[in-house]
Amino acid sequence: MPNSGKNHFLLDARAGWREARLDRVIFAEDQAELRLRALPGTARPLIDAAGSFGGLALPTGLAVDAENQIYILDCRLHVVKRYNPCTESFETLPCLGGPGSAPRQLRDPQGLAISCRGDLYIADTGNRRVQIFALKGLPLRQIWGPRQIIRAEADWSVKEVVAAWRVDSLECEAEPIWPAGVWRPWDIVVSGDRYAFVSDYDNGFIHVFDPRGCWLRAFTGESADSPPLEKPTHLALDKECRLYVVQEGKDFITVLDAGGKFLKKVERPEEVKGDFRPLAIAVDEQGNIYLSDRVTRRVYFYCQDEKECHTCAGALPGFPQECTTLAFDLFGNPLLGDAKNKCVVLAQPKAAFETAGLFYSEPLDSRIYQCLWHRLVMRAAIPFGTQVRVDTFSAESPKTAEEIQSLPEARWATGQMNAQVGEGEWDCLILSAPGRYLWLRLTLIGEGTATPVVQSLKVYYPRASALQYLPATYSEDAVSRDFLGRFLSIFDTIRGGVADLLTNIALYFDPGATPANGRADFLSWLASWLDLTIDRHWPEKKRRELLRQAHRLYALRGTPEGLRLHIQLYTGGEPQILEHFKLRRWLFLDHARLGEQSALYGKAIVSRLQLDEYSNLGSFQLLDSGDPWRDPFHHYAHQFTVFVPVAGEVSEVQQRTLERIVEMAKPAHTQAYLRVAAPKFRVGVEAFIGVDTVISRYPNQVIAGKAKLGYDTVLGPSEDEAKPPTMRIGVRSRIGSSTLID
Repeated sequence: MPNSGKNHFLLDARAGWREARLDRVIFAEDQAELRLRALPGTARPLIDAAGSFGGLALPTGLAVDAENQIYILDCRLHVVKRYNPCTESFETLPCLGGPGSAPRQLRDPQGLAISCRGDLYIADTGNRRVQIFALKGLPLRQIWGPRQIIRAEADWSVKEVVAAWRVDSLECEAEPIWPAGVWRPWDIVVSGDRYAFVSDYDNGFIHVFDPRGCWLRAFTGESADSPPLEKPTHLALDKECRLYVVQEGKDFITVLDAGGKFLKKVERPEEVKGDFRPLAIAVDEQGNIYLSDRVTRRVYFYCQDEKECHTCAGALPGFPQECTTLAFDLFGNPLLGDAKNKCVVLAQPKAAFETAGLFYSEPLDSRIYQCLWHRLVMRAAIPFGTQVRVDTFSAESPKTAEEIQSLPEARWATGQMNAQVGEGEWDCLILSAPGRYLWLRLTLIGEGTATPVVQSLKVYYPRASALQYLPATYSEDAVSRDFLGRFLSIFDTIRGGVADLLTNIALYFDPGATPANGRADFLSWLASWLDLTIDRHWPEKKRRELLRQAHRLYALRGTPEGLRLHIQLYTGGEPQILEHFKLRRWLFLDHARLGEQSALYGKAIVSRLQLDEYSNLGSFQLLDSGDPWRDPFHHYAHQFTVFVPVAGEVSEVQQRTLERIVEMAKPAHTQAYLRVAAPKFRVGVEAFIGVDTVISRYPNQVIAGKAKLGYDTVLGPSEDEAKPPTMRIGVRSRIGSSTLID
């Protein structure tokens, strides 16, 4: 027996919030959430001024791990320290650091980063290397460098080098002497898929390493709109993997994509343009940029749309006067390292949000005379110290928004408070008098440091209570009827939850509707019914489509159509499959025609060792399978190549996923080759029309250092040869070609 009424109103981002007025509350995340409005705040010290930093001298690197623990790189003492909130002090990591050039030792370290896997990256600048440690147990995983940059035509490569050592007789301290072109890693950032970006101060490069620690490429960010980088220092990554680069002496920030393509410059604030010298940079989860400035001694905040620039914190008591490092903790609070005062500041606002805000809904029309409204179900996230109050008002006639907002407090009913800490559903009985129209008033309440987040509302009507199934004597007295109705609503809700689950059980068997995230991942559970394993690296939309097409994939498994469909579901583009037997062009006596089958088959094609037939040393191979007489048919048998067109660069995860798809979908006895087709047009390499070819303008010249002969260049005439014909002995004197006698 359902208890939620026959109908309901849904208020959320998809159905619409039906808001009439908002007072100090806003909709965030593309209208998906209702929350209190944020306020500009002030910074506060991470710990008190009692000096419990444990000898913190010069914080040049700052990072936060997955457990929200703060790590500081102390440049002068050559150590890494971790903040202990229990003792309110920084503790030095054991067996790591100290001046020197041996593994685990540091020399003038500048950059610090922590990956999602829990690896600690240190830019050991003085030793021209990057050291990687695991946070658990602090074992040394890898050392990158020292590396020398080698330029070959339009490309660069790196190689490992060793420093020579010079000993100063007065100081008795050995100093490394580095060859020309050796990198100088200054800062490092790591993306969510564990690709590392390292700034090279001396050479002006940004080096890219894959998750295994292999050097992939280097770029300078040079384009027609921007010169190459000069002395890049601090780096930051936003959630779109855009790279923000600080350059020493520059009064702007260069923004590049993950491939090194120039995107834009950040040049404000205008009032200090020319004197602005960014010292550190960080990007929060909303894409907002934070810059510290050595000249003005302020930290500037840039909105994502860059329409407004303002100082978020600066020149305030207790605020860093020379912020050398910036980072964010897991709650989105900026962490600021002050080299001058030898401290760290947590820029957590004293009043980050409004302490109260109101939401008024439009009238909800039940179209039922004297409708007794049933209950409200709210899905919300309630942090500690916050709550949401629900008030309702009902009437038989519509009213304006001004009339509703001017109602005295006594006219509002229900008055229930959702203080259930955590994220989930909460419900309450609507206690307003019967009426066709219903208005909602939500009051969001907090202490200023956090905000409740309302994700959706459901209002059920008309009232469906178990009271109607009891004898009429229980409903004769109005007070007793009201009390008993509210008491039975507890059990009605429990029973209604089970009934709703049974009513909507079909949704769990629909690939397009079943939950796919969090603990209730019914999408993977549903796939297991079909013996289908869904790769978690796939986007949710593609995983749902893969499950929806599972019956077709099983029916087509082992066929070119099935493999083509599987790859198309993943990439969104249609692959091409070339079965190698179609490449046979053998010219057999009395069985071939010139022009169509004109390749003469010989024993050198297979190179099978046959005594007295094909046995020259160094030209044969030992094969213990097959029949030599059937080699012309077996050579191209059971093999095929899959050409997958892609628009950009394919990551390592995508490459492995494509390989797994091909291996799973192909017949077991066949040999498959995967070729990712880049959008170029090179005859013999990429030449499939409509798959991996792009016809564009013809290259008109060779640019020194930026082009490869035979790849993207055409040798054209010199400046003299481009001029009209003339007669110059020894230069242009070919009769009939470059001369003109008049």
